[in-house]
Formats: sequence, structure tokens, C-alpha cells
Amino acid sequence: MSTVTSDRARLLRDLLIALVSGLILAVGGGIYSAMALPSLTSSVPFWLIISSTATVAGTAFAFARYRNRGRLQAFILVSAFAQKHWVAELLENLIRSLERNGIDLVLKIPPYEYSGHGQVQQLAGIRRKSQSFVGGFVMAADRTATRADFESFCRDVKIPIVFIDSSPFDHAREYPSNVAFVGCDSAEIGDKAAKWLVKAIGDRGIGSPGVLVIASTEHPDRQNAFVARFQAAFPSAQITVNDQAMYDRKRSSEIVDQHLDRVGIEGGTVHAIFCTNDEMALGAVDTIQRRAAAGNGPGDLVVVGVDATREAVATIDSGGTAFRATVVQGSRQVAELAVSTLLKLRAGDRVEVATMVPTTIHPIGNASSAVPGSRVAGKTFPSALHTGGLAGDVAPAPP
Repeated sequence: MSTVTSDRARLLRDLLIALVSGLILAVGGGIYSAMALPSLTSSVPFWLIISSTATVAGTAFAFARYRNRGRLQAFILVSAFAQKHWVAELLENLIRSLERNGIDLVLKIPPYEYSGHGQVQQLAGIRRKSQSFVGGFVMAADRTATRADFESFCRDVKIPIVFIDSSPFDHAREYPSNVAFVGCDSAEIGDKAAKWLVKAIGDRGIGSPGVLVIASTEHPDRQNAFVARFQAAFPSAQITVNDQAMYDRKRSSEIVDQHLDRVGIEGGTVHAIFCTNDEMALGAVDTIQRRAAAGNGPGDLVVVGVDATREAVATIDSGGTAFRATVVQGSRQVAELAVSTLLKLRAGDRVEVATMVPTTIHPIGNASSAVPGSRVAGKTFPSALHTGGLAGDVAPAPP
């Protein structure tokens, strides 16, 4: 049922109650006035005055309730919020799309960033007043640990739930009937970034590149798919993966600083850095620029990010930094599809269990054109270092 249809149904129900109440008063008042006050019935019947007043008052109450009642609401439970620019852009687009359908958005933030336990605490409060919402959006954190909690929540609340960006369910058959997923495929993101860098590095004639991957445990398929694609193209590549940056700009900056120091001591070279979101990529650029200003720059190093946030795109387009490309997750397209899916679920329409939004690369064009200059490495550091348990704990992407 659409929002407009629901509103009309509520108004008609309230009007019907008012009219029935007036009719009851009219019948009762007519009997009373005919028996007890016969003199009044010769002019304006007393029962008519009573019934008319009651009907008008009831109708006015119904209209007032219709006009002044709270607007429809949907909630969104995010996995993290502080300095998460892509999340902010997604919220902006969700709000605009929902407003066009007469729905307000209520933001729920866990007490700790990327805390599955914190999200479970929020679910308890949402469950108690779930009927206040037309539906909800969820960016699941710690998807493996919280899967049972999310499944129980979705089945209990009955209202439509659309997971965005990350889902606790691995396969379509696991989704409750009131649940769907809208977002970008994490493995596609990593694969697309690797393809771009393979072209950029290959055009520079580097046969055994040194690559640093800065990531988080939140979307492991991004770094895993990147490593698989890049290693297939450059079997002798020296790839270091650190998945403890937590999508944080400062932590990423520190990781890059420490890694460049270590590689320099070992006599190796870092040719590229892939960061699984733009905040971490900007952190990498901060370190590179600071070292360059101090005369200790890492050379012609290439940084690739994910999300295409406003600051990242502006930095890439300005030129003059190591930040050369970012994988675009269209927040507007994700928001529009998520809202459309939620409204269809609410109306009882059939929807795709998982809707994958295609990604692109910014800037569009030849990878080598975005990498000025070239330098063939003389040495690479001796062996790949995998930090934070890369192998063996891959969480499957949504179906």
C-alpha cells in the first residue's frame, strides 16, 4: 500500500468514526427530546443540535488528527559515522529520496564505530517501537558475529528492512521475506581497483612492483579480490596487506609512514598503495606529501581509493598528488534503489533479494594517463607481509 493510500484510509476511518458517533447521538437525542422536551421539537429539534454539534466536532477532530499527526518515519542503523564521508553522502541522498515519499529518516548510531555489539544494543530499542517505522535501512557491522541477532530482529519486527553496503546474509535463501540488500559488490570493487593499477604499473614497465594495501576487517572481499587479481598479473609482486586501519585517515597515515620507513631500511620500493576507502587514501596522501616536503619523498608512488567522496574526487582532479584514482560507489543510485526496494517491500510487491549497483573508476580514461612519469624499480623488498590475517577468513559478499 502506498503512503498516499494509507493516509487516505486513515482519514476515512477517522471521518467514519465521527459520523457514526454523531448518528448515535442523533438517535439517542431524538428519542430523549421527543419524550422529555416535546416543546422544543416544534422549532429546532434539540436532538438535531446535539447531533450536528457532535458530528462537526468529530469531523474537525479527524481533520486535525490527519493534519497534525507525526509524519511517517524510517530508520537507518549505520555501522560507523564519525568522519565517514561516503556515509554522510548516502544519508543526504536517502533523506531526499524519502522526503519525496513523505517519510522522515531517523538516524541510529552505535556507541562504538563498527561495533556489532553496539548495533545489537540499538536493535533492542528499535524492536520495542518497530511499529513506529514504515521500515528501516541497516549497514551491518561485524556481520559474522551479528548474523543470528540480525536474523532474529528481521523476523520479529515484520516491517521491511533493506541492508545497505554490508549484509549479514551470504545467500538469497537466507534472507527473510521482508528483507533485501542494495549495494556494491565488495569483490568487484577490489577487482576493479586492481585492474586499474595493473594497467598503470604495466605501462611504466615495472615487472615486480611493491604494493601496500591498507584496509579494514569490515569489507575483506575488497582487499582479497584486489590481491588475487594483482598477483595474477604480477606473480612476483611484493604485496603487504594491513587490515587494521579501520577506515580512519590518521591510522592510515601512520601505517604508511611506518611501512615506508621499514621498506626503506630493507632497500625496497613501494610503487602503489591501494586503500579500501577514500579516507584512508587521503591519509596515505598526507604522509606522502609530508615526507616529500621534508625531502624524504617515496618517489612516483600511485594511490588508489574507494568511494569517490567529494574531497577525494577534488584531490584527484586537482593533480599534483599521488592520489590518482578511486572506485566509484554511487551513493545517490544506492539510496534511490534502497528507498524504492523498501517501498515495494512495504506494499507487498516482489523485489530482488540482492540488488548490486555497478561501480566505475574516477577518472574515466587510460590508467597510464593518470600516472605522470615513470621509474623502473631497482629493488623490491624480499617478501610479502600479511598483517591482520588476510588468508583464510574471507567473508562472502552478498549474493
